[in-house]
Amino acid sequence: MRVLVLPADLGGCGYYRLLWAAEHLQSQGHDIVIEPPEEGTGLTLHLEGLTVTDVVAPEADVVVMQRIAHFWHPQALPILRAKGVATVIDMDDDLTCIHRDNTSYANYHPRSNTPFSWKFSEMACREASLVTLSTASLLKVYAKHGRGAVLDNYVPERYLDIKVDKEPVFGWAGMTTSHPGDLQVCGRAVQDLIQDGYNFRVIGPPSKVKQNLRLNDEPAYTGKVPIENWTTEISKLAVSMCPLEISPFNASKSRLKAVEAAAVGVPWVGSPRTEYRRFHKESGTGILADRPKDWYQAIKKLMDDDSLRQEMGEAGREYMRSQTIEKNSWRWLEAWTRAYDIQRGSKAGTPATVIA
Repeated sequence: MRVLVLPADLGGCGYYRLLWAAEHLQSQGHDIVIEPPEEGTGLTLHLEGLTVTDVVAPEADVVVMQRIAHFWHPQALPILRAKGVATVIDMDDDLTCIHRDNTSYANYHPRSNTPFSWKFSEMACREASLVTLSTASLLKVYAKHGRGAVLDNYVPERYLDIKVDKEPVFGWAGMTTSHPGDLQVCGRAVQDLIQDGYNFRVIGPPSKVKQNLRLNDEPAYTGKVPIENWTTEISKLAVSMCPLEISPFNASKSRLKAVEAAAVGVPWVGSPRTEYRRFHKESGTGILADRPKDWYQAIKKLMDDDSLRQEMGEAGREYMRSQTIEKNSWRWLEAWTRAYDIQRGSKAGTPATVIA
């Protein structure tokens, strides 16, 4: 079985959801070809006007795509499947209810002036042999046909070896352009902590953190951080914040920010959304905070208690030893093999499955 992997980008989405697992499977001898997201690579589409007339996937039995939303995609997948090529689509967000202030909203809205739409994503997923999702909630959005599998977000093993001196700083890793409503759940907790003498830092480039957290002054920013240094920056924190507002979009958000912090031994405080609650229960780490006063108390408690901070950090890192991409890459292979079998009719019509 030859698998052609087409990541959406060379950032967090591409690496966490496809690239690292595919690279590890390659190293184990599996026949996997990875094509970077550059013009002229991967699939070749033949067009007549706006209609896809043919699709060529060189020597591939399974084609794995990610976050596809172009109007060509729902046309291309049936052509590939008619040729006997299994198609897998990986989706890690519910694009149908993306926040209006998210920078991606205008690109994916059906009435945008782009060739992309979340409706095309839904249509393409209906045509796919199999859809892989980052959370069980997304099965209800993109795999109503029953051909779905959940693949949790895991981390590379090397994260467990990142050990740097902790700084007396609590922080948030992200940008408000992709998290426009999340920081607001903290109210003025961060400002109150700053006034009490605690240091706060944002991992990422400047965005509307001051406005959304109602800070008196601009916080410290690391600036843009490449993917290879992302968790090293997180590892310098004493406490990592993982806030998520209550919204349909966040109901399907994954545990990624919490697992990144846990893997590098940093205690985390997170909103009690579905995946954070699950990770909190399974790992025994982190503190869930709902109201602004809960955020204040949880962060202060961790910042003041060196023993608790160390204990929770070590427990998180220990739990993450079983949550690495290397130990779980077989889940990707299992899903891709299932798509291969579905395409050949041996398992067609099987119900949606959470691969645990």
